[in-house]
Amino acid sequence: MNGDRYDDKPRSLVGIDPQAAADELRAVLAASGEGEGIVAQLGALIRWAEATGRRIAPGFDLSRARLGGLEHYVWKDSSENVVRKFTYGGAFGRTVRSIARGLVPATPLEYLVRWANHNALFPPITRITGLLEENRDGLALLIEQEALLGDLPSLRDVDEFMLSAGYTQLASHPFAWENRSSGFALFDARPANFVKVSGVPIPFDLIVVPLEHLS
Repeated sequence: MNGDRYDDKPRSLVGIDPQAAADELRAVLAASGEGEGIVAQLGALIRWAEATGRRIAPGFDLSRARLGGLEHYVWKDSSENVVRKFTYGGAFGRTVRSIARGLVPATPLEYLVRWANHNALFPPITRITGLLEENRDGLALLIEQEALLGDLPSLRDVDEFMLSAGYTQLASHPFAWENRSSGFALFDARPANFVKVSGVPIPFDLIVVPLEHLS
């Protein structure tokens, strides 16, 4: 991302690295001594947003946001060449904890770690903007992603990309892959979550789960 364009923006709208956000939230949780259950995480999320200046003002314009799939409302912010997304449904995206159960609502910490891992495995285009409290679904995390310019890949394009990256398909779930060497599984790896840039499918919205977290 071009840091120069952030110079005249409120701090609450300057995105940060997902790993840094996850570390900050863990620190708030540890200080509370309340564990990492969902109630503790929701309280910690509000305290984190206030302490770091990431509590998005109620007047932030969400009028262009449209439902974009399983997890987010989405819109293109052409003025900054980014795609903005915020979580919906009172959840923080989706995750997988058990292969048998499949996709389930994620906690705030799981959501932040998911994007940290996504940035580590693929081009690091995602940053955490902050917390929305007054929107149609309650608490939501707002993120921004660099806008990728390209075409929609075919399913064959995606399959070939995943195989070339060392992943094998999970027979139990559609659009799911695992890589024992990297230690991650990828869910919702459908063409709509890739952009074909210079002939190569680039993932921008996969559900990344460490294999050690799956049962």
